[in-house]
Amino acid sequence: METFELRYFLSVAKHENIHRASEKLHVSPGSLSKAITRIEGELGIKLFNREGRNIRLTDQGRYLQLRASQIVQLEEATKAEIRGHQNRLHVVMSGPEIFLSRFGLSVTQELKKIYPNSLVEYHSCDEKKALNEVGIGDAHLAIVASETPSHLTSKVLNKIHFKTVVGEGHPLYPLAIAKKSIGIKNVLQYPFVSPTIPFLGGVGLKQSLDGWRDDQFPRKVEYLTSSLKLLENILCAGKAIAYLPDYFANTLKVAPLKVSGCPYSCVQTIRLVARNPKEISWIYDFFR
Repeated sequence: METFELRYFLSVAKHENIHRASEKLHVSPGSLSKAITRIEGELGIKLFNREGRNIRLTDQGRYLQLRASQIVQLEEATKAEIRGHQNRLHVVMSGPEIFLSRFGLSVTQELKKIYPNSLVEYHSCDEKKALNEVGIGDAHLAIVASETPSHLTSKVLNKIHFKTVVGEGHPLYPLAIAKKSIGIKNVLQYPFVSPTIPFLGGVGLKQSLDGWRDDQFPRKVEYLTSSLKLLENILCAGKAIAYLPDYFANTLKVAPLKVSGCPYSCVQTIRLVARNPKEISWIYDFFR
């Protein structure tokens, strides 16, 4: 089997649909089908089962997906090592958008110091999907705050602390600017804005999606949103309080509240994750 056929197979496996893979690769569906048929004939196995309009990998197909991604990444790494900084790497990085925006760009800057011509593709997704993409080879790197599975390698990038913050129009804003202490009971009298999906990254088991301990200090949540931008707008308009990671809060026109009487806080450990980084030199550079 040829490397290009493995690339075709990987794209079909990723999208679980030949037509979507065809659009992504700019290759005709017939060419993809022929490549899959050739691989199946050479290996004497069935790679996919058809389910309605989509297809699903068989057990043998999942195994080949893992091996094929290793072969393709090894080919790319070999070219990079031989051509040096002139090589154009195509790097795929996965994780929550908020992590990619803050930490992914820093990783990209370090990469481009060595490989300035590199193309970096960011996959914005939840942490579970990001780790899975690295595991099966759909992504080279992931940035997450959750625990890393044993078959993957991780490196700590940073430790993040969350802050209780308010916007300029909020009644508590003058106290925040004056850095005066305010009791937790008083804070809880005001409405909060909170996410409905984990776009701030992984938090503790007893914590709400934004890291707050509602089991101990239940809030009056009047705004729920699946959009980070909408949360930002509600907060900055002074409509509600938010509990946010410090690096993100520092980019907004908000002020942190000095809250007393609450012994809990959310701390995230941000990790860079890869699969077998020692096998690919440019990835290993980040883990030394």
